[in-house]
Amino acid sequence: MKRIYAVSLFAGLAFIASMVLNPAFNNTLNRWGKKEFYVYVVDPGKRILPDTIVRHIYEYRLPAMDEGGSQKTLTFTSDKQLSLDTYLRLYVSSADKVTAWEEVPQQELPDRIKNGNIP
Repeated sequence: MKRIYAVSLFAGLAFIASMVLNPAFNNTLNRWGKKEFYVYVVDPGKRILPDTIVRHIYEYRLPAMDEGGSQKTLTFTSDKQLSLDTYLRLYVSSADKVTAWEEVPQQELPDRIKNGNIP
């Protein structure tokens, strides 16, 4: 009986650990319950790590708008330089921290954003 309990406990902990360590799960967690803002990338970003480091980090500070028309300037980072003239959906926590972002095709944008209202 103790073995069955121990094996069940180990299997449960292994399952939970695999979910938490899975990048797809973390990505979902970073988006869950967050407010969505949209930005139009017109700035190539600023590299914020020295050239001696192999991996580059780019910082972007862009005006953003949510579906309700609320506007604010948000700062976020990317490990690659983003393409210009693209739309992004930013997932923003209550502390105005961008927790995740994704590229959005123009036809999937909300109507208010689609009409070119992003500053």
